[in-house]
Amino acid sequence: MQVEIQRIEPMRVAFMRHVGPYNECGKTWERFLTWAAPRGLLAPGATMLGVCHDDPEVTPPERIRYDVCLTVDEAFQPEGEVGVQEIARGLFARATHFGPYDRLNETYAALCGRWAPDSGYELRSAPCFEIYLNNPESTDPEDLLTDIYLPLEDYRHERD
Repeated sequence: MQVEIQRIEPMRVAFMRHVGPYNECGKTWERFLTWAAPRGLLAPGATMLGVCHDDPEVTPPERIRYDVCLTVDEAFQPEGEVGVQEIARGLFARATHFGPYDRLNETYAALCGRWAPDSGYELRSAPCFEIYLNNPESTDPEDLLTDIYLPLEDYRHERD
């Protein structure tokens, strides 16, 4: 697994909240995309991402929070169950997951369980997020690409 350290600028996103197991968020994505398409929000250049608020190893499945998101400009206003939030600027470790979404936990385990403890960085208290690099409707599951962003404290540690 390759990990890159990146500084991310703020991203303004429209979002719809899913509460429940991560593997059941597909229905929320369907509702969100059905809402976004007629409003012209799926234009080229829009980024689809998910904000993962909870660790499924700690949080009961029925209480896991996940935000289905799409980048929007400053003119966008919340509507109904679709809100607006900002992914804050900051330092992140980025790793790419190759393959189906139901195996994302493997890349998270490698990133958080093996890479992070030996990295010399401290984790920041902020949610992880995922950027979906291709379309699951037109891409075979084994060919899906997802960038996972792990928030890091924004200072360097001396390495031994």
